Amino acid sequence: MVSYFLVNKYFDKKDKLKPIEVKVKPKANEAAAPAIYALLPVLPLILLLTFSGVFTIFPIKLTIETTTAMLLSLVMGMVFELVRTRNIKGIFSSFKVFLDGMGDIFKSVVTLIIAAEIFANGLIALGFMDGLISIAQGMGFGALGIGIIMTLMIFFAAILMGSGNAAFFAFGPLIPNVAKQFGVASTSILLPMNLSASMGRAISPIAGVLIATAEVAGVPVMEVVKRNLIPIVAVLTTLLIYHFGICF
Repeated sequence: MVSYFLVNKYFDKKDKLKPIEVKVKPKANEAAAPAIYALLPVLPLILLLTFSGVFTIFPIKLTIETTTAMLLSLVMGMVFELVRTRNIKGIFSSFKVFLDGMGDIFKSVVTLIIAAEIFANGLIALGFMDGLISIAQGMGFGALGIGIIMTLMIFFAAILMGSGNAAFFAFGPLIPNVAKQFGVASTSILLPMNLSASMGRAISPIAGVLIATAEVAGVPVMEVVKRNLIPIVAVLTTLLIYHFGICF
């Protein structure tokens, strides 16, 4: 967090940027949304926490999955709009936007996951993991060395692929067998890999989230990458030291 503040302060000074106040006015044909609508984006999180077992609210344990929470929140949003506009035809027409967005995301994510599965099976068939384990054992690294190598590998894979999911699905299925050979829990290696995949995506110039963010901000995507690079490397270093140096 400190590095992120200092890095952005440095680049702001270097680029001679000053804070500006931006006033957004609704378009003439847009109706202002009620303030209660601000609860809708966080409603899935509220449902997940309420029905997760963390809080003992009900006499029996009730749990729901992420998909269920999202769909319930969608229904709640439609009910809000029905009460406000009383235009059921318009509500179902706007529902098409949700389906179109879901379809666009699914086609990209599913494609990446399929490609990642093929890639992972190719690595297994070529004996990549067996070779990596043999090298690690020969150099005396053990599970610690394999964990660090895999964490760094998935980090760079996420940068190249632009997707944390694709990188994780490529290497994640290989870990249970590796962990078994070294006699450690799979989660001890999978957890830092999962976190590093998200970090790598944050500095990938081809990641959809960075491209969208840069487009909204009206800046080149490399400007976002440049500002994220040092803080993300600092976070990755902290992860490696804490997880493998202290917790492992």
